[in-house]
Amino acid sequence: MEWPVLLASTARLLDLHDSDRTAGGGIYSPDERRRGAGTGIWLDVGTRLLQYLYERDLESNEAWIPLEGIISELIQLHDVTREDIIFVANHLATPTRLITLRDSENGALQRQIYKRETALLEWPKNTNRRDRCRLSASGTRAVLLSQAAQNWLYAANDAGKLERAIDYGAYADVPQLAEGLISQIRRFSKEITLLLERQHLEDLLSDFAEHRDDYMKVITEVQNSVEVASELFNTKQVKEQYSRWLETEGGISFTPYTITQSFTEILQAIERLSRKFQKLVSVLASSKREVIGLVRFDLAAVGLAFHPCSESITELCIAALGPWATEITAPSPLDFSGVLSLQQEEDSKTILVFDDEAVDELPSLIERFLSSYREEILSQLRIGPVPLSLAVEKGWLTVEDFDALPQLIGVYASPEWLDDTNSELAVTVAANALDVQLPDGSHLEGDDLILHWLRSHS
Repeated sequence: MEWPVLLASTARLLDLHDSDRTAGGGIYSPDERRRGAGTGIWLDVGTRLLQYLYERDLESNEAWIPLEGIISELIQLHDVTREDIIFVANHLATPTRLITLRDSENGALQRQIYKRETALLEWPKNTNRRDRCRLSASGTRAVLLSQAAQNWLYAANDAGKLERAIDYGAYADVPQLAEGLISQIRRFSKEITLLLERQHLEDLLSDFAEHRDDYMKVITEVQNSVEVASELFNTKQVKEQYSRWLETEGGISFTPYTITQSFTEILQAIERLSRKFQKLVSVLASSKREVIGLVRFDLAAVGLAFHPCSESITELCIAALGPWATEITAPSPLDFSGVLSLQQEEDSKTILVFDDEAVDELPSLIERFLSSYREEILSQLRIGPVPLSLAVEKGWLTVEDFDALPQLIGVYASPEWLDDTNSELAVTVAANALDVQLPDGSHLEGDDLILHWLRSHS
């Protein structure tokens, strides 16, 4: 943990927050003296307590973490009492008031107050016991920020930290980087656990939709980085370099299997996260939800005409959708259609331009396709059925150097394009019969579409 790095970057910001300066005052240097004895004991007790709670939470996943272990350790380390440590914990659990300014929608500065978010610990409610507590969301974030400040060497690309460390020969950093990645994986695993503990499914769906990309990114990027780093480490050149490094700088804490063990631990953490992720998806998939499909408003109108709803519902609808001012004496001619909107409705970007000059529009690609191949396709139909695979072999795929495969498939989807004389054209499907190579090298396989007449034609 590099708590000094995190604290040093925020100390002066808090000083500015607590400053009693009035606008328009003179320029002077900030006071270098800080309140308190300045021994650093209580800050060390606080940071060690936060780190202890974070590690125990990852190991045990309990609702509340007992404090006896860390209390004994801190009493021996700093020669303090149990009351001193409870004082520090209570200090971290007490919210304080922070005031910031932010831009509002109208452009003016708006004051924003934070209080509850400043508490780093939580005590059990409805009890005066002080033998167990846990990190708040802000406390967990503080520990993670201290971890992020620990090593900025590879911060440009989190997914490639292990690969870069091995590529640079910084083998001593690999276990530390592995620990950081494992911590990140466990954090997401903990979030999934919290989601699974939710009682209301709608909250579960909302949170999952918000964090789904984060879960997938952690799983894929970390796994890819480990695989790439492992492949790089197992090359002959890197193996020899690592052996020389072990002899000169490795020390007693490193063995030939230290790096490999780090990779293994990350992959195990990914596996556990994947299982947790699959469980979350399973819960979502197996839960029964009320789904409203497409609403046929025309049928609803007919139904209401023959079976009117009760007067109470009618009055409620009129109050919600009817005229809201005395000036409005009648509904809109559009019959309230203006209040209905589609969720996926998009604004039209079409701009009307009026020009006195006539514009000769080119025929569409489907029109050019039919102009080029209609007679050839009809001639082939008089011989027999025309599968899509046969059409591909005959080269009905391009029109004036344009790719016409979508237009060809469109003919099979709407065979009436070929003949508008009400002749009975039909399409059948041959399961898994399509297996052709396209001229561009791509492969087309699946169900083959077969175009044919319903009656014989000469």
